[in-house]
Amino acid sequence: MASRNKQIQGETNPILTKFATGYKPVQGIAHLVAPTVPSIKESGTLFSFGKEGFMVYDSERALRAATKKIDFHLSKETFRCEEHALESSLDYEEIDIAAKYGPKEVLNLEKRAVQLTQQALQTELEKAVADIMFSATYYASGNKVTLTSGDKFSDFDNSDPMGVVDTGMIAARADMGVEPNTGVIGYTAWKTLRKHPQLIDKIKYSMKGNLTPDLVAEIFGLEKLIVGKGVYSSDAGVFTDIWGDYFALIYVPPKSEMPEGTTPHTIVLEQTGFPRVKTYLSKKTKDYETTRKYQVKNVSTSNGYLISDMV
Repeated sequence: MASRNKQIQGETNPILTKFATGYKPVQGIAHLVAPTVPSIKESGTLFSFGKEGFMVYDSERALRAATKKIDFHLSKETFRCEEHALESSLDYEEIDIAAKYGPKEVLNLEKRAVQLTQQALQTELEKAVADIMFSATYYASGNKVTLTSGDKFSDFDNSDPMGVVDTGMIAARADMGVEPNTGVIGYTAWKTLRKHPQLIDKIKYSMKGNLTPDLVAEIFGLEKLIVGKGVYSSDAGVFTDIWGDYFALIYVPPKSEMPEGTTPHTIVLEQTGFPRVKTYLSKKTKDYETTRKYQVKNVSTSNGYLISDMV
């Protein structure tokens, strides 16, 4: 009976679960721009700090006088890690053929089956992060601009990328208290920006042949520039960019700063213990189910500046 229950309910595979946990698509950037926040609960309350730490107080205390008290405010909102699951299968005949070459080949075959589901789940997560980070809805009214006419970066003669980015850096700093340290740009926008004469002029004496993301980050005063190269496919097999014609200037806090520092723009709340891989046995196949539980959440419209329609 116990064996029958395992076939029906599935059995968690620790080796394949570990593989799924460590898997990162080559072109995925979600984990670089939206910090992952582990949650031991499926749902709960998310707290974030206000701007009290940036205020100037009259803290001087006279002899025997009481110490001045300051207040701080926590904003709170609820979250829920929703389940995302996909399944792939291997025919027993495929497994038997691999087994002739040893258990390692069977494991490699199983990893490829899991990789298929994990790739699809990761693409879904990547798009969810991009849909928030590259949407004007999630930026304060003074923290976004849509370029028109000669302002577009594709107009090499009239546009001013450095001026636009400087304006964005100043606006974001005024709203969140620190300068953005990270640029996130879509693939098509990057291919246009890297050819802009204004930027090329900055490196003409540096012995550098081409503009790289690191060089452009340095020109703009950012710690790093991350190019979103990921694509997703329609049912008809047509590929579309996940990261579109946008350039987001955001502050990504280091892990040590996450609990009480500047609030990130977007986070991924992921329930601990996931992703998880379960295997099921049927008459002709062995099925591999990969499950994740997470929520992609914008936590600060003050963090960042969004530049739209550059091309």
